Amino acid sequence: MRAIIHQIWRFVWIAATGPGSGFSLMLLVVIVACQLAIIQVTLRQVQWSADFFNALQKIDGQAAITQIGVFAVLVGISASLYLIAKYCKRRLQFRWRQRLSDTLLERWTTNKAHWFLHPSLGGHAKVDNPDQRIAEDCNMFAEAILGSKDDIRAGVLDFMMSLIGLVSYVMLLWQLSTFALQFSLWGVGIEIPRYMVWAAPIYVALATTLTHVLGRQLPGLLMNEQRREADFRFALVHMRENASAIALSDGETAERRMLADRFNDVVSVWHQVIRREFIYGLFTRPYFQSVLRIPTFLALPAFLAGKITLGGLTQLAAAFTNVVTTLSWFIFSYKFISDLVATTRRLQGFMDAMDGAAPEPHALRRERSGDSSLQIRGLGIRAPDGRMLVELPNLSVARGETVWLSGASGLGKSTLIKALAGLWPHAEGLVTLPSGKLAFMPQQVYMPLCSLMDAAVYPADPGSVPRETVERLLRGVGLGPRLDAGDHRASGLSVGEQQRLALVRLMVSKPDWIFADEATSALDAESERIVMALLRSELPDATLVMVAHREPHGFAGIRRVVLDTLSDDGAMGPNRGVLRLA
Repeated sequence: MRAIIHQIWRFVWIAATGPGSGFSLMLLVVIVACQLAIIQVTLRQVQWSADFFNALQKIDGQAAITQIGVFAVLVGISASLYLIAKYCKRRLQFRWRQRLSDTLLERWTTNKAHWFLHPSLGGHAKVDNPDQRIAEDCNMFAEAILGSKDDIRAGVLDFMMSLIGLVSYVMLLWQLSTFALQFSLWGVGIEIPRYMVWAAPIYVALATTLTHVLGRQLPGLLMNEQRREADFRFALVHMRENASAIALSDGETAERRMLADRFNDVVSVWHQVIRREFIYGLFTRPYFQSVLRIPTFLALPAFLAGKITLGGLTQLAAAFTNVVTTLSWFIFSYKFISDLVATTRRLQGFMDAMDGAAPEPHALRRERSGDSSLQIRGLGIRAPDGRMLVELPNLSVARGETVWLSGASGLGKSTLIKALAGLWPHAEGLVTLPSGKLAFMPQQVYMPLCSLMDAAVYPADPGSVPRETVERLLRGVGLGPRLDAGDHRASGLSVGEQQRLALVRLMVSKPDWIFADEATSALDAESERIVMALLRSELPDATLVMVAHREPHGFAGIRRVVLDTLSDDGAMGPNRGVLRLA
């Protein structure tokens, strides 16, 4: 319990501090002030209940009409305070969600945590559905603390404010409960003075204990349900993004089978949640329906004995109801609390994973040199399971060279590029990087959600590059027909077109060193010659280190570095790659 409270406080602190915290604090002050005022209005409404029903009991029409006017004023004040508090609360919820999302996004993208937590690296930290953590859990946490937007579920702040009001309600109940409950048990006379005051906490304590016993499994089940729901949504998105490949492979039946398996996981946890909610509801539902009537029943003995009037009965019942409903927040909000606990655990797990997302220390040393050459010494690259993939005892690349890295498929050439970029934690040795701007072009071209022109300059600011320059380069690599046809979407490009677009990005960014992985694998020889000649003309002094299965076209001179596969006894084999210069 202490750990989860500490975690909740951690995220509340993150949400409440940072840029704009002053305005957020002002909103919180307004919310608290309105709710404190609402408590006073509620106390006045309790007094109004006594005045109104006493007027009815006395058949005093003028007094009853006066009390109707008082009721209208109280309702107007209460509604105004409620709407002001709700407006400020919704503004504060959004600001808290924005702050939490910004914090998670910053950690997710800083130091490439999103990559080092990727399942392909075989790390120990597992993060399921980070998109859900950022998009949904931040919103759910803010609502759990401040209250749901539909006002159906009270938040932690509402409960804290209710505790402040509880003091006033208990004092009022103490003042009204001037009579004692007298009865005989086994011949012994028993008298309980102010029994209405003691009945409230005892009644709620017993109900709270029973609620927790029946519903304590809900937090774990709800956390598991969220995870499986997210896995199912991810599978649907994955199918949508790969619709072309699935259609060409006639893979619809297989996809339905895999989707059905994931949905069956959802169904199984649904059954567990439904069963637990049914068991939990066996007590809580009758409690919800009877809690507002119990105060009247408990006060009936005093009313029937003539110790209180009808107005006093309703006033006493109202005071008791406010005490009981405040103390019953745990019961009313048990599922809401379970959601809060599950959400906090997911956010905490995400934060812990990102805090630990970094390559192993001292595994691969990457240093910047003052000269203009790339030096590799004793580089060893392993698979996540520990198998050695590539060993490069010594390699030097001078500025301005064009180097072609070749070797058998699956040897680890793409992993070598990742290691040079500092993105592969399973590596050792020393890499001395040259001075200047470095650019790495992955084998799978990333297509951002933007226009074709903006995608051509990614990740730079589109406004930082003249549009005439971008259009000239796009036409130079053969993407002019798309511009002429008015198709300015970045989506829907073929693999070859994506590679052409990626080469434009390199020309726009003007790096000094380029490390490219299968940059033109989807282009024919003539198209490759044209685009690579354009690349060299735009970047005449850049150094190119290219991974490719076939010799790149479009270069006047190129040095080939072959990665051979040698077995432990020196014969050709698949165990590991070593360097051979051609």
